[in-house]
Amino acid sequence: MIGVLATSSFKHKEGNNMKLNARELQKLMGLLRNVAEVDPEDVISNCASQLAYELETVKVPFDTNTMNEKRQELVRYAIGKRNKYRLTPGARHAIVVE
Repeated sequence: MIGVLATSSFKHKEGNNMKLNARELQKLMGLLRNVAEVDPEDVISNCASQLAYELETVKVPFDTNTMNEKRQELVRYAIGKRNKYRLTPGARHAIVVE
């Protein structure tokens, strides 16, 4: 379960079921793309890019329980970096905010 999705942009549903609507899914893909662009670890960057790409074709609402634990861990990582890896308004690429 991705309990970390309980941020201002994501609505936390009680229990083990977390379904993302289209807006939440778009936000998640953006966070994954930011990680893909600026994370110094190549494996994490590549996995984040691949997951963001794959999420473009999922049906909405998307049940996060369909992802394996590694992917859920990557989503938690991307959400955890949401204030550090940012795409500022008007920018074409994400930056690292210290």
